Amino acid sequence: MVSEYKNILLVDDDDLNNMLNRQFLTFCMPKANISAYQDTYGLLEMLRFGKIATPDLILLDINMPEMDGWEFLFYLDRYKIECDVMILSSSIHWDDIDKAQNHPRIKCYIEKPLTEDKIAHFIKAQNFEQIELD
Repeated sequence: MVSEYKNILLVDDDDLNNMLNRQFLTFCMPKANISAYQDTYGLLEMLRFGKIATPDLILLDINMPEMDGWEFLFYLDRYKIECDVMILSSSIHWDDIDKAQNHPRIKCYIEKPLTEDKIAHFIKAQNFEQIELD
């Protein structure tokens, strides 16, 4: 486990969600490098072949058109890309929540929108000492 998240990826097919969440996280965690991606296939290839640094944390949407979050997680495991994952989704379907709670890589399930309280609760649950929300 890392002592803090320094490299964070947002994976969501909605550009507006990515922009807002990136701005929000940049404000809350100014020391972190935060990038956003819509192209799941392209992102997996970049991670797989080391074209970008492996993140400490991925905030992952479930409902995406080309590759959903569950399939993305499958490929993270298949390619042995080691990082924590936080589900950030508008889905409140019990099957998604239950599946997330039973997946070893997923640290938490957060319903959109992302808020300071939700991030603070997650950080506290991870027992991080060095991350401070401004």
